[in-house]
Amino acid sequence: MPSYKITAVLEPAGGSELQFEDSITIEDIKITSKKPHAGRSTRIIHIEFEVRGDDEKDAREKGYSKIAESVLPIIILLANAPYKIAEVDAKPVDNSGSHWIHVGTKTITVNVMPRPVEVKPEHILGLYYNLKKLEENPRKTFYRALKYWNRAMSDPDPIDRFLNLYIALEILAGELVNEEYRENKWVNALYDKFGFNGIYGEHKIHSIRAALLHYKNNELSKEEAERIIEKHVDEFAQEIFRLMKDYVECGGDTECLQKKRQQKSHS
Repeated sequence: MPSYKITAVLEPAGGSELQFEDSITIEDIKITSKKPHAGRSTRIIHIEFEVRGDDEKDAREKGYSKIAESVLPIIILLANAPYKIAEVDAKPVDNSGSHWIHVGTKTITVNVMPRPVEVKPEHILGLYYNLKKLEENPRKTFYRALKYWNRAMSDPDPIDRFLNLYIALEILAGELVNEEYRENKWVNALYDKFGFNGIYGEHKIHSIRAALLHYKNNELSKEEAERIIEKHVDEFAQEIFRLMKDYVECGGDTECLQKKRQQKSHS
C-alpha cells in the first residue's frame, strides 16, 4: 500500500486564533502556525503527516479522520475557540529520505487573542496522550460534545449558540452522570458531583431551554429566556469548556474529575 503526504489547514471559526513560533510534532504529525498572507485574513494551523492508502481519495479520507480525532480537539482545547478543517490534500511520497524533527522542552509563546498564553510542547503532548487514554465509547462521546461546542462558538447568534451548547452538555452528561441522565436529573447531578453551574439568571438551564423552545413555561417566558441567554451564553460556554478540558486531563476517569473539580471549587 503506497504512502501519501497529507497537508491540511485548520482555520479559526470564531474571534480568536492560535499562534506559536515553532513547529510542533506529535508522533508523526507536524503542526505549524502560519501568518496571514494574500487571500487569508487570519493565521492558520498547517498540518503535515503521512498515511498509507489505496489511492489519493482513500489517503485523504484517512487523513481527515486522523486530523479530526488527533489534532482538531487539541487545537480547540488550547485555543478555547472554535476551529474548522478547511483543506485536506494527499500526494504520493517517496519515504527513502524522509525524517521528522521533534521539538524538545523549549517554551513556545502562544497568543490566544486577545491575551497571550504560555504553552510548552509537553502540554500539547499531554492533551494528546490524555485523549488517547479515553476508551473508545467515551472518546466518541467527547468528540461529539466537542463538535457541538465548536459549532456553537462559531455561531454569532446567541440563541443558536445556546442550543448547540446545551446539546454538547447533554451528550457529556450522558457519559458523566448516566443514571441521573436517564432519570432526567442530570443538571443537579452535574452540580452535586462536579460543581457545574447550571443556573443563570436564577433559572436552571433546562427551564431556560424549555421556555425558549416551547414558549410557555411556568417559570419564565420565551422573551425572558432570550434575555438570560444573551447575557449568560458565553459564561455557559466557558463552564462547559472547563468541564470538557478537566475530563480530558483526567483521561476520562470520573473519580479523578470529581476530585479535580472539588479542589478547584475550594481554591
